[in-house]
Amino acid sequence: MKSLKIMLLLLAFVFAIGVAFATVNVKPKIEFQANDYVRLNGSWEAIDEQSCEEGDFTCQVQYGQNGPVLDVYDEMGDEEPKSSGSQVPTVINP
Repeated sequence: MKSLKIMLLLLAFVFAIGVAFATVNVKPKIEFQANDYVRLNGSWEAIDEQSCEEGDFTCQVQYGQNGPVLDVYDEMGDEEPKSSGSQVPTVINP
Protein backbone atom coordinates (compact mmCIF):
# COMPACT_ATOMS: atom_id res chain seq x y z
CA MET A 1 0.00 0.00 0.00
CA LYS A 2 2.87 2.33 0.85
CA SER A 3 4.56 1.63 -2.47
CA LEU A 4 1.29 2.49 -4.29
CA LYS A 5 1.19 5.91 -2.57
CA ILE A 6 4.80 6.56 -3.49
CA MET A 7 4.13 5.46 -7.05
CA LEU A 8 1.12 7.81 -7.33
CA LEU A 9 3.15 10.65 -5.86
CA LEU A 10 5.95 10.10 -8.36
CA LEU A 11 3.45 9.81 -11.21
CA ALA A 12 1.82 13.12 -10.18
CA PHE A 13 5.26 14.76 -10.00
CA VAL A 14 6.23 13.52 -13.47
CA PHE A 15 2.85 14.61 -14.84
CA ALA A 16 3.30 18.12 -13.36
CA ILE A 17 6.72 18.45 -14.97
CA GLY A 18 5.34 17.27 -18.31
CA VAL A 19 2.49 19.78 -18.19
CA ALA A 20 4.92 22.58 -17.37
CA PHE A 21 6.80 21.94 -20.62
CA ALA A 22 3.64 21.51 -22.70
CA THR A 23 2.70 25.20 -22.80
CA VAL A 24 1.97 26.71 -26.18
CA ASN A 25 3.98 29.71 -27.32
CA VAL A 26 1.26 32.10 -28.47
CA LYS A 27 2.36 34.93 -30.74
CA PRO A 28 0.67 38.29 -30.22
CA LYS A 29 -2.13 39.02 -32.63
CA ILE A 30 -1.02 41.35 -35.39
CA GLU A 31 -3.66 43.90 -36.15
CA PHE A 32 -4.13 44.92 -39.74
CA GLN A 33 -4.29 48.62 -40.30
CA ALA A 34 -6.26 49.49 -43.40
CA ASN A 35 -4.90 52.13 -45.73
CA ASP A 36 -6.32 54.36 -48.38
CA TYR A 37 -4.26 55.84 -51.18
CA VAL A 38 -3.81 59.19 -52.89
CA ARG A 39 -1.96 60.07 -56.06
CA LEU A 40 0.67 62.71 -55.32
CA ASN A 41 3.06 63.95 -58.02
CA GLY A 42 2.35 60.91 -60.19
CA SER A 43 2.98 58.26 -57.51
CA TRP A 44 0.74 56.45 -55.02
CA GLU A 45 1.02 57.39 -51.36
CA ALA A 46 -0.54 55.36 -48.52
CA ILE A 47 -2.59 57.29 -45.96
CA ASP A 48 -4.67 56.20 -42.98
CA GLU A 49 -8.12 54.81 -43.76
CA GLN A 50 -10.59 57.65 -44.30
CA SER A 51 -14.17 57.34 -43.11
CA CYS A 52 -15.93 58.68 -46.17
CA GLU A 53 -19.66 58.02 -46.13
CA GLU A 54 -21.42 56.89 -49.28
CA GLY A 55 -22.69 59.84 -51.25
CA ASP A 56 -22.67 61.80 -54.48
CA PHE A 57 -19.30 63.49 -53.97
CA THR A 58 -15.68 62.34 -54.23
CA CYS A 59 -13.81 61.56 -51.01
CA GLN A 60 -10.90 63.99 -50.73
CA VAL A 61 -8.12 64.85 -48.31
CA GLN A 62 -6.04 67.99 -48.00
CA TYR A 63 -2.39 67.81 -46.98
CA GLY A 64 -2.14 70.40 -44.20
CA GLN A 65 -4.27 73.51 -43.93
CA ASN A 66 -3.10 75.05 -47.23
CA GLY A 67 -1.87 71.92 -49.01
CA PRO A 68 -3.14 70.25 -52.15
CA VAL A 69 -6.57 68.59 -52.24
CA LEU A 70 -6.31 64.96 -53.41
CA ASP A 71 -8.85 62.28 -54.29
CA VAL A 72 -8.87 59.20 -52.03
CA TYR A 73 -8.77 55.64 -53.44
CA ASP A 74 -9.43 52.32 -51.69
CA GLU A 75 -6.59 50.50 -53.42
CA MET A 76 -3.47 51.47 -55.30
CA GLY A 77 -4.23 51.58 -59.01
CA ASP A 78 -8.00 52.06 -58.67
CA GLU A 79 -9.60 54.03 -61.47
CA GLU A 80 -12.49 55.43 -59.42
CA PRO A 81 -11.99 57.34 -56.16
CA LYS A 82 -14.06 56.59 -53.06
CA SER A 83 -17.41 58.32 -52.78
CA SER A 84 -18.29 60.74 -50.01
CA GLY A 85 -21.35 62.39 -48.57
CA SER A 86 -19.52 65.71 -48.20
CA GLN A 87 -17.74 68.11 -50.52
CA VAL A 88 -15.39 69.25 -47.74
CA PRO A 89 -11.98 67.49 -47.81
CA THR A 90 -10.55 66.02 -44.61
CA VAL A 91 -7.39 67.83 -43.50
CA ILE A 92 -4.57 65.40 -42.71
CA ASN A 93 -0.97 65.86 -41.66
CA PRO A 94 1.39 63.83 -43.83
